[in-house]
Amino acid sequence: MAYNAEAQKKYREKTINFLVKYYPTDIEYGQKLKEYLAHTGQSANSYLKELIKADLDSKGI
Repeated sequence: MAYNAEAQKKYREKTINFLVKYYPTDIEYGQKLKEYLAHTGQSANSYLKELIKADLDSKGI
């Protein structure tokens, strides 16, 4: 399948992206997350989506 720049642009407009960045002051939590994901074989994306959904659902949002 050929790359279609216009189709890619339309698709990107339908998505929402977030970024998590760990700094030296909290890097230990980033490392713990990395180890947990490696241990479970889960992707960061799926884990964070589940976590966010559970949190928002528990708050009735």
